[in-house]
Amino acid sequence: MRTHLLLLLASATFAQADWKSDMLEQGTTLYENAKHKTVELYKELKPLALDQNRSKEAQMNAIWDDLLPQLEKGLEYTDKLEKAPDSAWIGSDKKDIRHDIDKVFDRIIDTLIDDDFLSYKKEINSLQQDIASNKNTIAFYREKKISAPAQSSIKTTKADYAKKIEELQEENLDNERRIEQIKGRLIQQFADIGVNLSAEQINVLLTRVDGDDIIQMALMMDVLKHITNQIMVLMKENNEDLAYAKKYYGLHLVSLELVVYIQQKYIDKVDNVYIPKIDTIMFEAQKMVAETKRLAASEMSERRKNIYEKNIQTQELTAHVAQLYKQDLITSKISMINAQKITKKNLQLARNTYKTVVLSADLYELISESQNMFSEVSKIQVPNIVPFENMQIQKKYYELTKLIQKK
Repeated sequence: MRTHLLLLLASATFAQADWKSDMLEQGTTLYENAKHKTVELYKELKPLALDQNRSKEAQMNAIWDDLLPQLEKGLEYTDKLEKAPDSAWIGSDKKDIRHDIDKVFDRIIDTLIDDDFLSYKKEINSLQQDIASNKNTIAFYREKKISAPAQSSIKTTKADYAKKIEELQEENLDNERRIEQIKGRLIQQFADIGVNLSAEQINVLLTRVDGDDIIQMALMMDVLKHITNQIMVLMKENNEDLAYAKKYYGLHLVSLELVVYIQQKYIDKVDNVYIPKIDTIMFEAQKMVAETKRLAASEMSERRKNIYEKNIQTQELTAHVAQLYKQDLITSKISMINAQKITKKNLQLARNTYKTVVLSADLYELISESQNMFSEVSKIQVPNIVPFENMQIQKKYYELTKLIQKK
């Protein structure tokens, strides 16, 4: 009797385990079908922002409508700054007005860097998450495929699992192609401002902690070139009215002030955020190397000593790559400082000219020449990006970027 009972319990246990396995399999299948339909719907309803959603010209015009009042507000504060006292007990002084200008500039930056211009990051992250999810599901299907029947009208067969795996692999290839298309779009956007980058250099930018900053500045410079063109058109249409000529040249002056502000924000971020964090990581890595070497020296077991030696190699690689990372950040900062020097010289001339209020034709000519400045600065402030030597270095850069963002 007891034997029968044990057999009955064992049978129920196996049936329950098999039932749970089938439920997990069915749940995974339902999830995959739902996700597949969602992906297809996403492809239909969410085309690539810059390529299909609306033309670049329409984007720029929409930005102009939002940007003009903010540029005018910036010009208003610029005029006030010139007349304000260095310090005041009552009323605003230069420090107060400078703070107001900075707030206007921050709002302008938010306007320039809208969702469309930053969509590349969201798109790539979403596709990479899909790829990782598919890889996990593929691993699960490979495990299930081992014990699956060769033929069955009820259960999932080996051929069924093979087909599921093949479909997910094809989906991943499609996702990889879409990521490359997005990178190609970034390459084109840099080319539009006169900066030629390879796919490998874009990979570096997307891995580095300051990559978003550099990409955003490049995109903003492209927009500001377009804004300057709009100002030139307005100035030409009102070339007989000196008051309007001065106003439009003032808007151009504000745009140069904005460029200096953006450049300084990057320089300060590298000095005060990125480099201190990478210094901390370097210190911790070097401290870990010293500690592991001490433990290895006192270890008698060859097996454990070998593991310590491997740990030391990994830790020394982290310290080495962190040093390379820091040098890259310093090089980028130097590039930005050099670009800012050019911007400041143009800004100094623009301020002097704005105060002088020369003939509108002269003002138009000066704005026209500044277009060359935007191109020159764009080229200088994008550092010389060296592609990764190998996948190991790239992976370590990615790990360090995550650490910098957490600290």
